[in-house]
Amino acid sequence: MTTQTADVSTVVSEAGIADALPDIGRYINKQRWSGAQDSDVRDVAVHDAAVLLQGDPTIIFSVTRVTYEDGRVRDYVLPLGVRRSGDPLAERAPTFMIGSLADESGGRFLYDALGDPAYVHYLWQAILEQRDVRTARATLRCQSDDPSALETSDEPWVRVLTVEQSNTSIEVGERTFLKHMRRIEPGPSQELEVPKALTAAGFKHVAPILADVVYQPDSGEEAPLVLVQPYLRNSSDGWALALTSLRDLYADAEEALATGNRDVDEVVRGQGGAFEGESQRLGNVIGEMHLALAAAEVPGLRPAPVTAAVLNEWADAMSANLEQLLEQSSDVLEPLRARRTAILAEFDALRELEPAGLRIRVHGDLHLGQTLRIDSGWILLDFEGEPNRTPAERRALTSPLRDVAGMLRSFDYAAAVALTDRVMPDSADWEGMMAFGDAWAAANRRAFWNAYVVTVAESELLPAARAAHVIRRAFELQKAVYEVGYELGHRPSWVSIPLRFLCGSGDEPAD
Repeated sequence: MTTQTADVSTVVSEAGIADALPDIGRYINKQRWSGAQDSDVRDVAVHDAAVLLQGDPTIIFSVTRVTYEDGRVRDYVLPLGVRRSGDPLAERAPTFMIGSLADESGGRFLYDALGDPAYVHYLWQAILEQRDVRTARATLRCQSDDPSALETSDEPWVRVLTVEQSNTSIEVGERTFLKHMRRIEPGPSQELEVPKALTAAGFKHVAPILADVVYQPDSGEEAPLVLVQPYLRNSSDGWALALTSLRDLYADAEEALATGNRDVDEVVRGQGGAFEGESQRLGNVIGEMHLALAAAEVPGLRPAPVTAAVLNEWADAMSANLEQLLEQSSDVLEPLRARRTAILAEFDALRELEPAGLRIRVHGDLHLGQTLRIDSGWILLDFEGEPNRTPAERRALTSPLRDVAGMLRSFDYAAAVALTDRVMPDSADWEGMMAFGDAWAAANRRAFWNAYVVTVAESELLPAARAAHVIRRAFELQKAVYEVGYELGHRPSWVSIPLRFLCGSGDEPAD
């Protein structure tokens, strides 16, 4: 079944939201999923729309086009809801409120409808019925290979997860999880292609795609809108588990220092390898994922050899990333400017390597927060790639060591973030305590890396050991450069974490 809708201007006019466009722009701009908190909005327009529910509430599917002062133009999926003033939803979902709409009946308020179960229930019914929903300029194609695997209720229990992401994630009923994209990014979807290919290959450490909704414009390429996957209860994400291990370690470290024991390695070993076993298992799983992707016989996923030209392209891109970051005027970057020549030399070392190994599709944004630990082992999540990269960049074939580098950086991040709960970074106690965190990170990095290497050893994925270390190190440095730029724009209090790695404190001998 296909629903029909009016043109965009009619939808906007009849809903009375034309005067609220500045409020909509401000709301979008402050959301992490916008990726634009550091930019000023020049113009806001509703590019596409459809009335899904009419009355109280009124629910409107909309694609909002935001033009920024720096010239960027982005299309955001922002379902809108309108309810009468005094409706309890305003108190239940305050972070989704956008603004007020005055009218003759005492006023209404406008909100992001992803905070309203009514919108989620509409989507859910459309998915169960595998319905096509018509908008003014596109079709929402709701599809599922196995609707029986979904919650069958038309109005299941709904809970929006509060974690900050580049999308909005929602628990639906007792056994499903819905991820709603926020940006319209036309073209083949990394997040659909890779999990489906892994599931087809028999890889057990990824949650299968149970259903999806695709935004298909009347002209142009489709874009993913919604993914539905099993909700994995009784699970813990890898980031939280690592922080728990580190909190225990730092408590032991404080006790050891109070008694005069400064043997960092002894204290770390005294934890009984609290997280190293998990890191080892995670290294095995990532290796298995890369082997499955390298074996994929799917267009767009087939591997290719690393050539001399590719090594030069990687070095060029890494160097350009660093130079672009250093163009910023922030004084925080002065230590990094002093390290510029040394870091560029590590990128240039790629040019001297003999070409070997494979380029494959990878996860693209791998870190501890993209993993879940369940009873049967590790599950990998969120294959969309780094949100600030273009869809084409996320889908490009690259070294599997890019993923490895992301996970290795995550161990360093965890050690520093966990310590901020106990000690201020500018405290005299910081470096002394951080020595224990560094030892924890080094132990877990080794456990992960060694397990990964053993898992892929019989394949052609990696070059010889020395070359693999050179490439891994270059990707770690590139990732840290990316992290510095990200933290400057989003979490300035964390910028010292990647800077510490780039400026020498994070150096470690080859494993």
